[in-house]
Amino acid sequence: KSVYKVSSTLGPKMYTRILVICALLALSFTASEAKVYGQCELANTLRSKGVPEDQVATWVCIAHAESNFNTQAINSNTWDYGIFQISSIYWCQSGDSAGNGCGISCNSLLGDDITEDIACVRYIYAMTESYGQIPGFKAWTTYAGNCAGDNSGWISGC
Repeated sequence: KSVYKVSSTLGPKMYTRILVICALLALSFTASEAKVYGQCELANTLRSKGVPEDQVATWVCIAHAESNFNTQAINSNTWDYGIFQISSIYWCQSGDSAGNGCGISCNSLLGDDITEDIACVRYIYAMTESYGQIPGFKAWTTYAGNCAGDNSGWISGC
């Protein structure tokens, strides 16, 4: 049946109710994917994914400065994505963006599972250092002003 026939069979009020329910269900599934990490939770996740211990505190600081630990953060001015605000200009693919250095979709950086995010930031870090920018954290503009010093406080007690 066509949509018109279904809507005329159900009546306009019932059809509208069904559409509203479907829209709300779709929104609830999207919202359930949002995750805001705690400091220690992020530190332990980074460790479990093989991030060197001497980098963990700085990554936690950068995630706080970039996204306030929100996995669904998107900066609509710079088109940076996820908890580490990875740039679509260079590192992930989003629509018309030319970047895809990490070989991933920018949307894949917006879920609860940050495995790809961590792999990508480690790659960005290594590439940045290979171009002589040491430490590789310099790829993040928030590093110099927020995270260039002692970051051990971000993970104390973790």
